Amino acid sequence: MSRAAELRRQHALVQALLQTLPPAAPPLGLQALGGVTPTRGLQAYRGHAKALSAQTLASVFHRLQQALGETDFAAMAWAFWRACPPQRGDLGCWGQALPEFLRDQPDMPAWLPDLARLEWAAHQAERALDAELDAASLQWLAEQDPTLLSLRLRPGLHVLSLVGAAVARWPLAVFGSDDEDLIVLVWRLGWRAEARLLAADQAMFMQALLLGHSLQQSIDQTLAVHPGFDFAAWLQAALSEAWLQAVIPFKEPS
Repeated sequence: MSRAAELRRQHALVQALLQTLPPAAPPLGLQALGGVTPTRGLQAYRGHAKALSAQTLASVFHRLQQALGETDFAAMAWAFWRACPPQRGDLGCWGQALPEFLRDQPDMPAWLPDLARLEWAAHQAERALDAELDAASLQWLAEQDPTLLSLRLRPGLHVLSLVGAAVARWPLAVFGSDDEDLIVLVWRLGWRAEARLLAADQAMFMQALLLGHSLQQSIDQTLAVHPGFDFAAWLQAALSEAWLQAVIPFKEPS
């Protein structure tokens, strides 16, 4: 399918989506007026919310905006606002449900929700709490049984499985088919979110840690599937790339 044909198809999807959504409810203050229809106030509220929805989402999902185009992105943002309105005053928390919202639409290309997942993960990484490496805790790796230890990764770190066409929209070197599933690590380095392709063995190890498994469990599970996994090489990368926060005592899940 040509680029122009793909853009026309995406535009048609967005327009069809808008036609299926119910009208937005007025804010609580306007509802309180009972039978009086505050047309001007409602129109002003609607216009402000419509502009704010596109502005807020574009600040997080700017690559998605580039993919859809400003007009269709604004239409999609307004549809999302009406279906999943903000629940908090901090609009930086709004947008988490956008990947699922896109995925639920008929005939939606898989890479668009995946691109939204990648951008939301980057947004979360940049909003994550500061966390310095506890260098002293590394000594436990030499002194303690790994069955008694676990590793705490930095806040905001995510391991994602994404279709190649979505990953290609990020500044990453991607080889292979657009339909190929790739594993991407997203984390915060300094004040900026970073993303890189991750080998399957490293991804499995880090996912085990994120699930709360012990260091020994995580290593054993990874080696059972990927016999070539090198924990020492992973640890060196984790320290140089700021993935690791601390070595901690392992606690069995309650």
